Amino acid sequence: MYKKKEEETKPVKIQASAFTLEDHKKQLAAWVEAEHIPGKFQAWYTAPADPMHSDWRIKSVFKGAQELLEVEVPVRKMDVPEIVTQILSQLRKEHLRAFRKSIRQILLRATGDGRFAMLVQANLRGRNSAHGSKTFIDFVQRSLPEIQSLHFVQCKPDHLFDPATAQAVSTEARCVLGKDFMPIADTGFSMHVLDWAPRVKDAWIGLPKRIADAIHPAKDDRLFEFYSASAYVGASLASMFERVDCLDCRETAMLSARNNARALIENNLKFHRQKLDANFFAKFFHKPENEGRWTFYFNLPGDETLATGVVQTAAASRPERILLQTSNLEVAAKEIRKFRNEGYMLRKSVPLYLEPGSAKFEVLFIFVPDRNGLLGRNPAILGRSRTVQRPKERIERAKNGNIPHFVQKKPHL
Repeated sequence: MYKKKEEETKPVKIQASAFTLEDHKKQLAAWVEAEHIPGKFQAWYTAPADPMHSDWRIKSVFKGAQELLEVEVPVRKMDVPEIVTQILSQLRKEHLRAFRKSIRQILLRATGDGRFAMLVQANLRGRNSAHGSKTFIDFVQRSLPEIQSLHFVQCKPDHLFDPATAQAVSTEARCVLGKDFMPIADTGFSMHVLDWAPRVKDAWIGLPKRIADAIHPAKDDRLFEFYSASAYVGASLASMFERVDCLDCRETAMLSARNNARALIENNLKFHRQKLDANFFAKFFHKPENEGRWTFYFNLPGDETLATGVVQTAAASRPERILLQTSNLEVAAKEIRKFRNEGYMLRKSVPLYLEPGSAKFEVLFIFVPDRNGLLGRNPAILGRSRTVQRPKERIERAKNGNIPHFVQKKPHL
């Protein structure tokens, strides 16, 4: 496929480590037994990974004194789509040599329906590389209809751009083709081209429905999604809730969430740009209009934990449900114990394999209030030592039985 005379730019395909769903099932089962995790584990949620629905990265690396282009495969044994080979073939042409040498990476971000947003990170120095970039843009516009936008990206300080860690650096994107927002499949929602989303989109696109099936929300329930990124989950579930609030600290998340809020018929999504800390809940529930039946959804990024005091103040706000999603089982075990100490029992868990073939899986843990004292605490005194007190109307409704009660005869240990 690649000629010897073009060996200096021969692309190298990088495979991810070998992981299967069975490997992850064994890992989860061993963790549950070792940590004595209570509650019921439901069936694994996943979907086949389509190469055209996954993010692809072409990056420049040195192998000794030789500079090569590598194709970073999203998951193991995934076939490289034709669009990636077309881009590589074009970059091998001699008239693009200067532009090729300037490239740090080309990131193809999948929309989930066969289209891509292209992000080019390059050090364009000199007339030849700048001219090559214009020639490459013309090629993309003329020959690659799957590319619905193209941006040139720069990071300060100089850093290889990654949507998962973009909040740690200042990132600028210059649009030369299309728009700043990319659609999320055919859902009617979109996200900023710099915002975070899983590299494999198939299972993630169906995640909101899986969450709804697990919690069965009532129409007068309210949802608060923390670490929301584009607020895709919250926006997708907005029609099932009276109100949806989302929180994230990144500017791209704010832009995505506001764009998705405008796409909602009921106009019931609100975004909060800030970091989550223990003081947030006291400030939020100090306002009478925030009174209601809440479901808290904490979607922890990477190996992060909840900030100090967040578990206590979140539980003291007395939500109807608390959802915790994480890929770090060590973090999960600690947070589960904290929520149990605050009077919230782990009712059920949903293992999520959002990126089949990768080394990572996640678990969605669903907590509910221990109204029957199954955790060995008196339900009548659970709220006395808490720092956040919800309005009295909330307590009176609870006494009048106007909220659903989750009944369990005995704990599953």
